Amino acid sequence: MKSIALKILQKLEKNGEMTLEEISKLIPKMYGDHRDFYIFSSLVSNGYLDDDLLEDENPDPNRHKDQLLARKYYACSTAEKIAQFENMTWSIHGGNRALKYQKFALSGKGSLYLSEFRARRFDRVFTLASGIIVGILVALVGAYFRSKFGA
Repeated sequence: MKSIALKILQKLEKNGEMTLEEISKLIPKMYGDHRDFYIFSSLVSNGYLDDDLLEDENPDPNRHKDQLLARKYYACSTAEKIAQFENMTWSIHGGNRALKYQKFALSGKGSLYLSEFRARRFDRVFTLASGIIVGILVALVGAYFRSKFGA
């Protein structure tokens, strides 16, 4: 997983939930359009993040294409009530909610991924450290036997 995706997951884990506007500040703006949001939309469509504005009749984010989600999140990241991009329009009605303030939260799958990521990192560090310690012990034992019995 790309480092920006990991950064978004870790930030969401720390904060509990974040608005689209806050998340968009974490995304590097290499293109200045919807292409910058592909990594983020991939996190949603693969189930790592929950989008609180997915339609009730279709709550499954896997049915959305990454391209559509990237365009939606790009357009909505700065919008209040109505967002338009290319030939698409998104809107939110009622209350004092704004599109750019829609909330995202870490899903169970995202939390599990972070736990596995930390476990793998610990395993790698432990393996490296034990390898170094074994190497040093072998060198010391070898030096001791060479000095005792001569080589």
